[in-house]
Amino acid sequence: MRAGAVLAVTLALAAGAATAVPAEDGAAHRLVGGDGSYAMPAWAPDGGVLVFHARRKDDKQKGIATRNVWRTSPNGTEVRKLTNGTKDEYHASLSPDGKRLLFVSELNGSRDVWLADADGQNPVAITDDPGTEDQPAWSPDGRQIAFAAFPKEGGSFDLWVVNTDGSGRRRLTTTPANEIFPAWHPNGDAIAYVTDASGNFDIYEITVRDARTTPLVVSPDQEARPEFSPDGTKLAFSRWPAHGRSSDATLWAPDGRTLAFQHRGPAGWEIWTLALPGDIAETGHLRLAQQIRGGADVDTAKLRSGDTMRGMIEDRTFRVRTAYGALQLPRAAVASILFGDGERGLARVVLANGDTITGFLENEDITLAAGSRSDRVAVERLVQLSLRAAKSPATDASFRALMRNGDSLLVAGGFGPLRLRVGDRPTEVDAKQIERVEFTEAGDKATAVLRNGDSLTGELTGGRIELTLAVGPRLPVHPSAIRTLVRAASRPAIAGGG
Repeated sequence: MRAGAVLAVTLALAAGAATAVPAEDGAAHRLVGGDGSYAMPAWAPDGGVLVFHARRKDDKQKGIATRNVWRTSPNGTEVRKLTNGTKDEYHASLSPDGKRLLFVSELNGSRDVWLADADGQNPVAITDDPGTEDQPAWSPDGRQIAFAAFPKEGGSFDLWVVNTDGSGRRRLTTTPANEIFPAWHPNGDAIAYVTDASGNFDIYEITVRDARTTPLVVSPDQEARPEFSPDGTKLAFSRWPAHGRSSDATLWAPDGRTLAFQHRGPAGWEIWTLALPGDIAETGHLRLAQQIRGGADVDTAKLRSGDTMRGMIEDRTFRVRTAYGALQLPRAAVASILFGDGERGLARVVLANGDTITGFLENEDITLAAGSRSDRVAVERLVQLSLRAAKSPATDASFRALMRNGDSLLVAGGFGPLRLRVGDRPTEVDAKQIERVEFTEAGDKATAVLRNGDSLTGELTGGRIELTLAVGPRLPVHPSAIRTLVRAASRPAIAGGG
């Protein structure tokens, strides 16, 4: 993720829960649901209306309930139907000026992108291909639409952009992977999207002008449905286990302090809103929605017994043994630690800058103080630790290391020189010259793509690669543990960002 520019907020609510987030600082409310399936909410620019699509039990055409586009007020009253198609119509959003409705319709026999007036009247198709066009998204200036398209002859989903009058259609991605769920950055220069290039869903960003891609959120889990905050400093998205199913989708309100999301309830999908606590909503602060349970000024330990403990964690460091080396992480660098059901201490550590680390927590216990009382909690009793916000090391990142086990780490400064034998000639490449390095699985060879466009491929001769993580620790890594080193995007930090 771009250092100092975009921070992440993950939404992970328990499916079917009567109260989505039992929080002191944030509250979730169901707007619509219970009599059908409601999904994909989108705010009007002024925050006064939410549009969504619904398949309601009382809304049937020829005996079958189809999806249509509806609207409601932010408190869930005044629910009104906008489209009356005899085929499914869904994935709706209002234009930045609030005057036009964008949605997908199957009226012509395939999934196409359509535009209508804000009240659903005067619909017209923007695309009319035999393949699939889906998940349309407005550009911030309302002049272009990004969407995912799948050709009739087969292949994979790619990202496209088109002018709102249907002209200027242009393909952005051409990889064998699926690229879906486009979401524009508020400055209009880039689009966040979801790709399955690594075998699971991760979130990348692509520049609209030259199609340069940058990883934003990469982990062994599934991440999808990205959405930038109105000021562009945060990215909301859904995350779920690699072998599980998604239960939520997120969308920021124009005020930047509320999330709208779909949530699977007992009777089907529902539309909810979540008022974010101040430490999430404030520019430059990274917190995970799981951590709202403990409040902004305390740490929370969730136990396997179902109990929850709150207080201040007194441990100054967390020792994590990963597949690529041992790390000693300062408390301020850690946002949360989630423990699996397998071997003792196996955990996913989410860092304060949004990076993820998978490994074994070697601390035998955690000390949690509350008032005059101090409790030592054995690691095997823990399901999750959620830490209060703290001032973490502020270090600019030069590269992102995508590890072979799925971890994603921002790297500060250089890592070189990179020593290669190209043919019979030993070569040293300074990190300042490098745009990207791809390593073989054995770690004996690498291809370096330089910033001037040249590339070098050869045998690695330098042994371990010394990485300095943006959160502080130094980490010597064998090249076989690294899949890719890619230069972090150099876009200037957004004003007010962390």
